Amino acid sequence: VMAAKEVPWRRLTGLSFGMYTDAEIRKLSVKSMTNPLFLDNAGTPSPNGLYDLALGPLDNKEVCVTCLQDFNNCPGHLGHIELPLTVYNPLFFDKLFLLMRGSCLNCSHLTCPRAAIHLLLNQLKLLEIGLIQEVHDLETILSRFLDESSDAVGAEIEEVLSCHTKDMLQNNQLRDYSAHVSKKNQCFIAGRSLVRKEHNSKLTVTYPTVVTQKSAVLCILNYPLESVPDLIDETQLGKRGYMTPLTAKKHIEVLWKNEGGIHL
Repeated sequence: VMAAKEVPWRRLTGLSFGMYTDAEIRKLSVKSMTNPLFLDNAGTPSPNGLYDLALGPLDNKEVCVTCLQDFNNCPGHLGHIELPLTVYNPLFFDKLFLLMRGSCLNCSHLTCPRAAIHLLLNQLKLLEIGLIQEVHDLETILSRFLDESSDAVGAEIEEVLSCHTKDMLQNNQLRDYSAHVSKKNQCFIAGRSLVRKEHNSKLTVTYPTVVTQKSAVLCILNYPLESVPDLIDETQLGKRGYMTPLTAKKHIEVLWKNEGGIHL
């Protein structure tokens, strides 16, 4: 028996979950499924179908074509279907809908009040080290500050919350995780588009009916010129249409580019 200090061990420092990329799926897959028929006229598995023996045997009489193991020993193998167009992932459709509804389709920024975002970010810093009571205290501090300074801007709110969070961390003799959260402003280029979901399978968008040219100048003043999007096509104003999965994907990518760094 090995001594306790000689036993190999590893300390778990983190755990993350993710989805396979297209390249990873193709690498893991043993065959592309191109045949819509499961069985042929004789009742045997159709080649390149979902019952193809390359994915594993169907019963005790069959042998796996990939690993040559029987029904009891074959672990099963992954196949894949090549999709000609981008489609919604049904596992994340509800999350996608919330992101689309909670962001501006024109400037690709979150429409959530910056005060709420700053509060959440600082609360997450406290939760990371288990300061549960301080999380509730921080919300009380923000409410008191807003009551006293109702016209406070995002930068002022961020500064107040960051200072209190820093004090709370220092009081507990813990590492200071304070970070800079860049100031963003609400998009004033156009009215907000309305996103709806239908039958949990598709998204529709109703575009705003007016575009405020004067407000667009405010947006240009608050954003780098290259980041200011073009105004919505006036031919689309007030219209309702289907949002393709590819359009939603591009919006989420830009949204992540604009807002994904707020946790840093």
